[in-house]
Amino acid sequence: MSRTSRRFFSASAAALGIALIGFFSSTASAASISYGNFGPVPPGVTFLNVQESSGTDPVPLYGPPVAFATGLDFDPTSFGASGAGGAADLTDGQLNFTVMASNITSMNVAESGAYTLSGIGTPATRVLAGAIVRGSVTQINGVNVAPVDLGTANASVAFSLPFNAGVAVPWSISIPFNVAGALAAQGFGANQHATKVDFAINNQLIALSEPGSVASISKQDFVITTQPGVPEPATLGLAGMALCGMAIAARQRKS
Repeated sequence: MSRTSRRFFSASAAALGIALIGFFSSTASAASISYGNFGPVPPGVTFLNVQESSGTDPVPLYGPPVAFATGLDFDPTSFGASGAGGAADLTDGQLNFTVMASNITSMNVAESGAYTLSGIGTPATRVLAGAIVRGSVTQINGVNVAPVDLGTANASVAFSLPFNAGVAVPWSISIPFNVAGALAAQGFGANQHATKVDFAINNQLIALSEPGSVASISKQDFVITTQPGVPEPATLGLAGMALCGMAIAARQRKS
């Protein structure tokens, strides 16, 4: 929750405009925490320099991650925004990290939480959640390259009174980031695989209230999942031939 909640007196359209400006603009980092490196975790994915920061609030917001086979799992405990009686609040958090693997084809962000909208109000009382993901390839087929900007992907949800009134109502969003497709769009061939990618995820929660209403939203789960590529058919065929050769040689040694 932002330290500096502001009073909210403007009309619905103006309020939404202010919210969207905050939602889609990056904020300067006021505080940061480095969680270090994770992995390699089978099937060989490594996460480097995992760091969270915020331009609005004390950190941690996401909290320390737990690594699993192809991703990182965060359990936020203090990532929220709330306003009551005409106050508005913006909470911004950013994650930066690098993924290394033999072939990174995609990355997905899945987050969920709960919101509350109550009291007497108009659609100007609302909550919003969203994220913008940017990717940049710095290594192809194990060779360092000048950063290749893969562009951005984003998703958001919004809820307002009186249509979405409720207490502790679940919400969720998912953001797929097609690394292989974005790399191909930059003119790289099918055999040129991203093996090191830098990611930046900008997350924001926004709560806007009116006199007589309450708006709050929190993030409770945040999961990053990568999709390493599988060996190509030609590679699989060569591997199969090698295994057959090893089996024949073993039989000949026994005879």
